[in-house]
Amino acid sequence: MSLYDVLVEVKERLATIEDVKSVGIGLPKNLSVKNCPFIRVVPTSDTQKHSLRTIEVHIIYGFDIKNKDIELMYEKMYEMQEVIISTLQYKLKSGDCFFHSNISDEDRMDNIKTAMSKFSIENIQI
Repeated sequence: MSLYDVLVEVKERLATIEDVKSVGIGLPKNLSVKNCPFIRVVPTSDTQKHSLRTIEVHIIYGFDIKNKDIELMYEKMYEMQEVIISTLQYKLKSGDCFFHSNISDEDRMDNIKTAMSKFSIENIQI
């Protein structure tokens, strides 16, 4: 098992979420509304304690908001957050997965509503 294998497991679990058009590892620069709704798995750090590893990941997800009600997008954002948490937390074979927090894009993007959920996956045996 490698840390990349852990990312693949996370991606495969997230790919089971209904109505998500695009799921991948890493955040490409060319994401657009044609990829929406999307989910991306972005590793941010990893640490080791004794023989066990921990990897921190950000799960970034977004929706097309062009010509849509922004309040509806907030509803969808929080619904998706809960689905992502229930899909990952305590459900990985490679380690113990824990949700920590969620951050929104603060409505800074014109056509896409995005958010980021922070998770750690602990007790990974490499």
